[in-house]
Formats: sequence, structure tokens, C-alpha cells
Amino acid sequence: MTARLAAVLLAAAPLLAGALPAAAQAEPGPGAGTGSAAGMGPAAVSSAAPGKEVSFPASEIKDTFFAYVLGVISSGQPVDMDNAAMRGVLVEFKSALDLPFDLISRVIQGPDPDTGDQSIALEFQRDVVIPVPFALLWYHPGSILASRQIAFDVRRVEWTDPVAGGAPGTAFDCVLARGTVLVDIDDWLEALFSGHLEDSWVRHIVFFKWNHDWMGMIEGVGKRSGRTRRAFFDFTRNEIRFPAPDSLYQAGRDFVP
Repeated sequence: MTARLAAVLLAAAPLLAGALPAAAQAEPGPGAGTGSAAGMGPAAVSSAAPGKEVSFPASEIKDTFFAYVLGVISSGQPVDMDNAAMRGVLVEFKSALDLPFDLISRVIQGPDPDTGDQSIALEFQRDVVIPVPFALLWYHPGSILASRQIAFDVRRVEWTDPVAGGAPGTAFDCVLARGTVLVDIDDWLEALFSGHLEDSWVRHIVFFKWNHDWMGMIEGVGKRSGRTRRAFFDFTRNEIRFPAPDSLYQAGRDFVP
């Protein structure tokens, strides 16, 4: 998985609190869960969308849409939005990427009915197969495949930045609990860059602060090799971290060994 592709996933994923689309496969993705609750996963809640007051300041997260999404995750407020309500939010908070908002029928954030822990889920109108929204030299390098329902458990992790130091803060590890997520790279690209690119199942999306910047990490496993794949996006600077420094890779290993 390339860092550029990871940036796309981090954009698609945050809608669910940081979730991504991926398509239903006959073969289940490694690490994909079944979810403890029927249907969407988290208990349905009755709530309007949180307002912009939950957003992170621009000094911490540059993109207003990401600032809002991470604010929703951080607040833990209950959310139950249909497509119309979501579009109402998107009038004010927009991402730079072209995402398939019209395919999303419902977004829920609430407590898992079995554990009480925070959970986030997306329901699409159908199984999703879309081109990667990010074009590289005017070419879309693959597809994002998604099952109709995806749910993530949100783990709050006490985290002290080993680079910047200071007081402990909170990181958010969104763990795929229901559905499958696959980044399907075009075959010719996978053959040409076989040492660096391959179809990958996504397992974790982690938001954390590193060297004073808010980072997003996509972690998954290569479909062919079974190797762990990680890539990073800097939300404070609004840029891909590639190549990522060793200390950033080590932070990723700390969250997901």
C-alpha cells in the first residue's frame, strides 16, 4: 500500500470515524471481525449530528472535514445520521478528495451493546466497488472494495509522544470489527512494483499525535505476502509522510505490533 493510497483511505475512512470503504469478498479479510451486535454493530442512537464546536482547531488539523471527523471521534458523542443529515454536515465541512458520499446511507457512533465500548459503523446502499479517488498522473491506480456494512471498535489509548515528550495524550485505534476492507491495486502496477505494492486488507486506522502533529496510520496485511503494511498521513501539515522516518514506523508498531 503506498502512502498516497493511504491518504485516500484515511479520507474515506474518517466518515465512519475514520473508516473506509471496501468490497464484499468471498474470501474474508485477515483480522476482519464479525461484530458482536446484529446489524450495524453499535447500538442505534437518536441524535443530531454534533456541531462544529467539536472540531479540532486549524492549528492542529488543517483540513476542516478531518478536523470535524476527529472531533466527533474524540468527543465520543452519540451519532445516528442518514444520508440527508450527513450531506447537511458536508455543506460546511468538505474534504479535498472526491468521496462516494451518495453511497452512504447511514453513519452510527455509539456504545457496543455487549461491551459498552465506543463503536462506529457505516452502512452503504450496496456493496461498494469504486476507483481509488486519488489520481496519480491522471490515473487511478486501483479500486476500493467494501462490504455493505462496516463497523470499527474505537480503542482509546494513553500515548506519550516519544519524539516530542510532554504529558500523555489520547490516541484512537479504530479496529475493523465487522465487514471487509480491501485495497485492490491494478495488476500491472502490482507486477511492476511487486516489492512495494500489493492488494491489502485493512485492519486498523489509528489517529495519534507524533512530533506535535496529528497523524493517521493505515495498517493492513498484504493479500499475497501476508506482510504487514503501514502508511502515514500528517493531518496538521495536510501531507503524506513518505518516506516515513524510523521513529514514526516505531510508533505504528507500538500501536499495532
